[in-house]
Amino acid sequence: MPLIVLFLFSQTELFAPDKIVRFADFLYEEKDYSAALNEYRRYLFLADSIPEITYERIIDCLVQLKRYDEAVKESNSIKNTGRRNFIKGEIFFRAGIYDSSRYYLNLAGLPYKERAKELTGLTYANEFRFQEAGNYLKLPGNLPHYKKPILGAIFSLLPGGGHFYCGRIGDGFFSLLIVGAATGLSYYYHSQKEELKFGVSLGTAVLFYMANIYGGINAVRNYNYYQNEKYLWSIEALAKEKEESDKEK
Repeated sequence: MPLIVLFLFSQTELFAPDKIVRFADFLYEEKDYSAALNEYRRYLFLADSIPEITYERIIDCLVQLKRYDEAVKESNSIKNTGRRNFIKGEIFFRAGIYDSSRYYLNLAGLPYKERAKELTGLTYANEFRFQEAGNYLKLPGNLPHYKKPILGAIFSLLPGGGHFYCGRIGDGFFSLLIVGAATGLSYYYHSQKEELKFGVSLGTAVLFYMANIYGGINAVRNYNYYQNEKYLWSIEALAKEKEESDKEK
């Protein structure tokens, strides 16, 4: 902060547009996007002509601040139609609105077609639609292997079986222990002819048993979701590696 103050007071024309935009660029490079945005706004108000890079940096500040609606509106300041559509596609991609992202990326055209194609593939990947993503991206290895929820339910007929099916050994033994303990307790009270306690413990055992079946199905869903997430990470890593390689060329 002291450096910023010194920087400001070292300028003889504090409110000159060129000084303002230089300071805004400094803040932008320092990743102080909120302060940079304020300075860029001042520059827009005072300057006579605005270079397009300034609008693009304003848009990026808004995206970094997750103010996506404002970023989309600001993108209308970009005069080049192809560039404007590509930027809108990027904004919607960052916002997670993938249908809109694909719409604008498809309109981007040259020289953005290759990058737009990659981003389109990533929109499908983020929706776990990997086969469709493969039409636009090079995919790493084999597609994820999923487990079946119906098998999770069937295996859960044996308490803990659904968790064992998904490799969650600890959860499987816990379910087996809980259902087994409740069942054993209900049997004990039945043998002792304590009908009230038997009824309560039996109801508890049935409840735990049903929860165990639901837990087995949910374990499969979580397993499949994690497989999707893991595969998405590998796609994003490969795409980032390619992007960095292209920049070096």
